[in-house]
Amino acid sequence: MRRAKLLILVCAALVIVAACAWRIHDVNARAIRYPTERYGIGDNVALEGGFFADATENTDGYSLRIDGAQAMSYNDYVRTYGVEGAQTVEGLDEASIICLTVTITNDSDKTPDQGGFNISLMSLVKPDGSGLMRVDTKLWSQAEPALAESPYAASTGVVPHTSYTTHIPLSAGLLTRDTLADQASGGVDAEYRQPVEAGSYDLYLSVMPTRKLVTFDV
Repeated sequence: MRRAKLLILVCAALVIVAACAWRIHDVNARAIRYPTERYGIGDNVALEGGFFADATENTDGYSLRIDGAQAMSYNDYVRTYGVEGAQTVEGLDEASIICLTVTITNDSDKTPDQGGFNISLMSLVKPDGSGLMRVDTKLWSQAEPALAESPYAASTGVVPHTSYTTHIPLSAGLLTRDTLADQASGGVDAEYRQPVEAGSYDLYLSVMPTRKLVTFDV
């Protein structure tokens, strides 16, 4: 329900988030010791305590459903999902992001400050392990203004026994091995000019103790 309140909480420093994001990418590409569950568009994925880097995310009772995935440009995203006052940028019309329509459900009695999902570490990777795409919290803040004060990382909490649907952009050019060091010091922004490659993608919702993936084509 759109009336359900989505709370955005500031997370760790950008250095930690950037390092974790690439570590997750490498672990995802190489690790085989964790059981893997695969889901598709429209499947309700119970997180069951699954996490990326820290079990304190406390995801028990939370589930996510990917309702759709679409390649879009920066300007398409702003025009479609931006709140009043969101501005397009001349020239940013290349399909450089993948926009996920995501429904987050909290079936527990836990309040948003007692549990949630570190959604900024959600990563999108091609099945061969190449092409890490990260949640673009800066662009997402055009649709979710509460993110504006936390442009690099955010976790989400949803009011108990409610659901919330949001539209999350992941940028094709936001993080690469070459730019990791620069991004860790806060110097790299998405340029929204690297086109999205058509094909199949794996969305990682958790890495441990079970890898939960949603696979889809764009």
